[in-house]
Amino acid sequence: MTKTQLIARVAFITCLALISWMALSPNPPNPAGLFSLDKLNHLGAFFVLAVLLDYAWLDMTRFSLKCLSLIFFGLAIEYAQSQTGYRYFEWFDVLADALGVSAYWLIRRWCSRYVDPLLMRYIG
Repeated sequence: MTKTQLIARVAFITCLALISWMALSPNPPNPAGLFSLDKLNHLGAFFVLAVLLDYAWLDMTRFSLKCLSLIFFGLAIEYAQSQTGYRYFEWFDVLADALGVSAYWLIRRWCSRYVDPLLMRYIG
């Protein structure tokens, strides 16, 4: 495992934990109105998760499996919210999650061409 993979795995697991906590918390933190753009936050969070997941498990070559696993994670979060009594399931949240994953998929080739060499050069 490379240093890049190790860093990406730790960051990915940390992000999963933080996103899960925020999604299931009755009163998630809201510094300076940052979380008032709910769908944009979903898109951004799942974009970051897609990047981290892709770099964390480079040996998992089927990117479609990575994408599907993140979308199922988004569905699981929405289901868990519907069971809390103080949050609810929103299909538009799932759509925003899928759009975040898709946004990374769209720039993935660019990243492999330009970002990967930098990561390997500076981090290893």
